[in-house]
Formats: sequence, structure tokens, C-alpha cells
Amino acid sequence: MNTTLRPKPHNIEFEITTACNYGCFHCYCNAGKKSVVELTTEEIKSVIDQLIEAEAELLDIVGGEPLLREDILEILSYGRSRGLKMLMNTNASLATKELVKNLKEVVPDLLVGVSLDGPTPEVHEFVRGKGTFEKTMNGINNFLNAGFDVTLLFVVNRENYKYIDDMLILSEKLGANLYVDRFVPVGRGKIFKDRLLPTREMVEYVAEKLKAYKGNVELYIEENILGEECTAGRTHASILVDGNVVPCGHFRYNPEFYMGNVRNERFKVIWEKYNNQILLPNVCAKCSLRNVSCKSGCLAYAYLNESKVDDIHCKLL
Repeated sequence: MNTTLRPKPHNIEFEITTACNYGCFHCYCNAGKKSVVELTTEEIKSVIDQLIEAEAELLDIVGGEPLLREDILEILSYGRSRGLKMLMNTNASLATKELVKNLKEVVPDLLVGVSLDGPTPEVHEFVRGKGTFEKTMNGINNFLNAGFDVTLLFVVNRENYKYIDDMLILSEKLGANLYVDRFVPVGRGKIFKDRLLPTREMVEYVAEKLKAYKGNVELYIEENILGEECTAGRTHASILVDGNVVPCGHFRYNPEFYMGNVRNERFKVIWEKYNNQILLPNVCAKCSLRNVSCKSGCLAYAYLNESKVDDIHCKLL
């Protein structure tokens, strides 16, 4: 049992399905087919109750594509009724005017994150496939026109990093927020690692552009871009499609770091007993620079890397 006083869980991701109508190169969960162990509506409601018990703040509904679940309105509505701040990540291709209208009636204050990997069809469709840009943009506009708070979700890769200025311009033009994350080569992304993995210089280019930005777009920047302390297992966790809880979704392929499973243990118990210090790479634990510079960077990426550190942020490399 972890005797250290644990912070309350802030942002909990909940992967309610692996079904998806896209086949993106960088997909960390290799989405496409519906999982045979996907949680039922009642099981999901039970987990939401458990998150309230654990005093979680924000529930981020992810997939796969959440809009493929027929009970998505019921899930979102239940989370809101229990007092959770609700966020849904989607590719927006299924966000018709009718569906968006229904969402607005049921969950009027839903935060919407839409995956957009570039400001033009050429850049976006490199990752997501032909014809996806127009579908996504139509969905984004439907959400915005209905009055939703929309954040564009931009995952930095080798091909799109140079378009960060254009993403800021597009966000401002649309009246949307911008979230910036970094590609981590797991799942389907592992297959396309050589085509997608950004270099240190590319990530630094993006970070400097974001730090210098003085416009009106509200920015949400992941720690793995700026070199800040990773929140995995500390204030954040991900509940996978089968109920397994991991420090973040990128640890889904590392059973040794699983926190527990909500099908046989309460989330509050899982959260309070977990010691996130086990995620710290051995090299980082002994390094005097850890707490003054890199903060160990992306912990998931460190375990995938040959040097066993996040070489994007490590000051010794």
C-alpha cells in the first residue's frame, strides 16, 4: 500500500470503445474493431459512480470513436448528472447537425475535443486517410455552430510539426482552443514509427512557437512538449476498454505498470494504493538534473526508447 498522501485524480480518460471508422497511422490503441470485452452501459455507469467516490474532477471519454456507441448520450448525460466535468474526444466525422443538436440538449456544457492533425487536407490526411479532412471540418463547424466549447487536438509528428503556426491561425479563425501533444510510438503507431516520430529539434520548434504565442487561442500543452513533470499515475490515469487502469493510455502494453481493474476493484482503492514512483526510469531516479530541468520527460516514451530515457528532453544526451 502506498502510504504517501496521494493527490486526487484530476483528469481520468475512459476508453469506452475501440471501435472506430478511421484507421489512423498513429493510433495508440490500434482502433478499428469493437472489443469483445467492452464495458456495458451499466458497467460504465458504475465506474462513473466510482470516480465520484474517488473525487475525480474531469472525465475524458475517448475511443476508438465514442460516437459509434449507441449509448453515448446516456453515458455523457449520466456523468454530468453525477457532477463530473465531461469531455469527449472524437474525430467529428459522425457529428451530424442532428446528433450535435441532441448532444447539446442532453449535455449542454460538454467539452469537445476534435482530432485534427493539420490545417490542410494534405497534412491531416497523411495520418488519417483520404477524405477525412472535410468530414472532420464539417463536424467541427457543427459543434461550434451549436455553441460547444471545442478544442482542436493536434498530435505533433515528423510531418506536421512545421504547421504549428497554421494550426494556431486556424484555431483563432474558428474560435476554438488548441491542445498539443506528442506522438508516442505504441499500437498502430509503432508500425509507422519511422514516418511519424519527431526529433528533439522538431519538438523544440513547436515548444518555442507555443511559448512565444500571444494570441487569443487558449492553449492546452502536454508536459511531453514542454519538458514538465509527467502526470501519469500522479494526477491522471486511463481506464482501458476492458476495465484495466493504467497511468496513461500509452502504458496499455506494459502489464507490469497496470494499476488494477475496475471490474473487480473500486477505482478509489486502485488509485490510493498506486505508487507512481515505479514509473521513474532507473537512470532518471539517480540523476541530479531530474528535478531542475527535464523532469524525466514522457515516462511512457522512456520505456520504449533504447536509451531508457526520454531523449527529447534529457539534458545528458
